[in-house]
Amino acid sequence: MSFSFEESFDIDDIVERVKSADSEIRRIAIMDLAEVADPQAAGLAISALRDVDANVRKQACRTLDEFEGLDVIDALINALSDANVEVRAAAAETLAENKNEDAAPMIIERLRSADDPFIKASLLRALRPLRHTDAQSIALAALQDSGARVRREAVGVLAYLKSDEVLLALMDLARNDSDEEVRRTAMGSLVYSRSDKAVATLIAGLKDDNWRVREEAAMVIGKAGFCTALESLIDAMYDEYWQVRVKAAASLGQLKKPQAIPVLGQAISYSISNLRKEAASALGQIAHPDALPFLEQARADIDPDVRKIAMWAIQQINK
Repeated sequence: MSFSFEESFDIDDIVERVKSADSEIRRIAIMDLAEVADPQAAGLAISALRDVDANVRKQACRTLDEFEGLDVIDALINALSDANVEVRAAAAETLAENKNEDAAPMIIERLRSADDPFIKASLLRALRPLRHTDAQSIALAALQDSGARVRREAVGVLAYLKSDEVLLALMDLARNDSDEEVRRTAMGSLVYSRSDKAVATLIAGLKDDNWRVREEAAMVIGKAGFCTALESLIDAMYDEYWQVRVKAAASLGQLKKPQAIPVLGQAISYSISNLRKEAASALGQIAHPDALPFLEQARADIDPDVRKIAMWAIQQINK
């Protein structure tokens, strides 16, 4: 005989608990709605967004992640204006996870009338995975918003939309925005363009005042396979931040150009083990005999991971 320890939830029982004077009982009842296959469940969760207790409203936002429909989207958008910051955050999170393509026109329409920076950023975040072509104009306009968070989320929407207008706007943002996180995000978005027009912007990014922007630019060059940026990437191996050097080494491996072997070989002696590992891996990807002396040195490294990668890299060359 087998036993099931899964608790079953009755919709009538939940309805009664939702009416309780105890807010914790109401909260748990709303949480249990996620386990109920009943047409009333979504409506009860939506109604709970008007509960007097913030914890109940927050739970309602989370529970709505289990339901679909434009009424759910509309309720979550309204919850972005909740008086409680945790409720607003939960609504934004669930809205971003609810990837209903039919909701794009509603989100775009609400964006047109939104004034609050949090609401605008949350709506843009929800719009991003929908990849709706009608989002282009409003996201381009959002790049001029005074709020850095709004601009960052707008970049996320535009990254997937392929047009010269979008690419030029993202390149301008990557070079010139006053916020380093916006510049970093814009740099990262250029990987989707796969356009040679982006190379000059990425090269400029390797000299940005902020190391995180430089790190992002170095990573994108390799992912996008921009071999014309090879010399600039080699120069980035001398960046004052080792994190930038790590990404530059990884990208040099992806580009697979023997010209990078000397600078990667130097990195085998660097004090940061992460850089030594990435340099050894890159030399293996390039797989050129000139790298063997450096990899033989790496075989005696104090870090076992470096030694393991060096052995693999030597095997790649000796194939």
